[in-house]
Amino acid sequence: MVVLPFENLGSAEDDYFADGIADAVRGKLTSVPGIEVIARGSSISYKKTTKTPKQIADELDARYLLTATVRWQKSGGSSRVQVSPELVEVRESSAPSSKWQQPFDASLTDVFQVQSEIATRVAQALGVALGAGEEKRLAEKPTQNLAAYDAFLRGEDAWNGWASGVPNWRKTVDFYEQAVALDPGFAEAWSRLSRASSVLYNQGAPTPELAERARLGAEMAISLAPDRPEGYYALGRYQETVLNDATRAEERYARAIRLSPNNADLLELKAGSEERLGHWEAALNLLKQAEQLDPRSVTKKVKVGLSLATLRRYREAREVLDRGLVLAPSSLAIIATKAATFLGEGDLARARGVIAAAPREVERTALVAYLADSDDLVWVLDEQQMDLLLRLTPSAFDDNRGTWSLCLVQGYALRGDRANLRVHAEHAKRMWEEQLRVAPRDALRHADLGLALAYLGQKEEATREGERAVALAPIEKDGYLGPYFQPASRRRRSTSSSRS
Repeated sequence: MVVLPFENLGSAEDDYFADGIADAVRGKLTSVPGIEVIARGSSISYKKTTKTPKQIADELDARYLLTATVRWQKSGGSSRVQVSPELVEVRESSAPSSKWQQPFDASLTDVFQVQSEIATRVAQALGVALGAGEEKRLAEKPTQNLAAYDAFLRGEDAWNGWASGVPNWRKTVDFYEQAVALDPGFAEAWSRLSRASSVLYNQGAPTPELAERARLGAEMAISLAPDRPEGYYALGRYQETVLNDATRAEERYARAIRLSPNNADLLELKAGSEERLGHWEAALNLLKQAEQLDPRSVTKKVKVGLSLATLRRYREAREVLDRGLVLAPSSLAIIATKAATFLGEGDLARARGVIAAAPREVERTALVAYLADSDDLVWVLDEQQMDLLLRLTPSAFDDNRGTWSLCLVQGYALRGDRANLRVHAEHAKRMWEEQLRVAPRDALRHADLGLALAYLGQKEEATREGERAVALAPIEKDGYLGPYFQPASRRRRSTSSSRS
């Protein structure tokens, strides 16, 4: 079945609230044995859609659709929530029919009861017998604190915005921090705080505070809700991205999947750890399962495409990515990944053709920054794109000055501008050294420091950093990044030699 985005009948600023109610109902139904629910990544694409129930059901291969309207009435000192859900059955040979429908009008303080009631009634309408355990799970309230829940929903909204290609991880972390500060017993908010902190630690500038927040959030989530998958999901993310331990992460993901076997996001994460352990076919199978559960998810298409490209199955990868482009023609990740498949075949012209064909809706600054920071693709940019790259500020790279400087270094090197190259290489060196003081065992940051040193002509230091990267992530321990560091280390030697 599909839980479609609930339609917000109130102010546009309340969209996040309607989305949150839909997500909560979806999450409850996903926990019920015997109900297979299409994941959020596929259903969210139908927000404000004009497609008919029959078209949606056909596209998602689903028989049942849950729709709803939501109105959040705020007047004076009181708030009420009106939710009108409808379970629609779509058959091949007849018009869609209403299987169940019931309006709810409740005080905001009863919003969790409304969510539980909707999920329970839908399960019953589908003929699923609910045992005492299922009824208890459906009736669970995530928090008693409405202000904490509001902060949590705003964090979810900020997190989900990453699919647009313009993430704001700091904003996401801030909202989740507000939620747990208001309610220290809010297990799901702790898990989300951990997850977002791990991503920010990995994607931005690492700090001891982020690492500690990621660890504490996961442990708090497990302590508060040991029978829920979210805490193990978060702990796995922390172990993989902060501790760089794919083996322990894989164990945590496996435990989370046992608690939530049809969770597409968990299957995707476990696939990532399997790739790092060198289990490529197992990873691809997991990603295909995730894609099946989330058939219209852009991120799942990207991950399957990347996995196939890594296995050098470039044509198959493009078939998957092209399906993704139909869903999201402006996706930076799909554009970059498809271009990379042609580079894998040694076809620079067609790779540039993919980039040039990006639709007008794609913001060129975001596209160039994404390509520059994606697998060392600065050299793929054409002259006009290179001009734009060299005008970018750190904000285009989420204020990660190490990444920004290193991308510009590569651009100036290709332009033969040795003066600007040296200025930015010195800056990149300082930034990566600063980050490595916090994350000394981060192989990728050692490799990036090595590249900055190589451009400065410091051959021995560059070689040392490249070798550290290889030692921290050898192929036998990291099947995903390890192969990258081997030629990267050699490239740093050759780069430094050419500039000595």
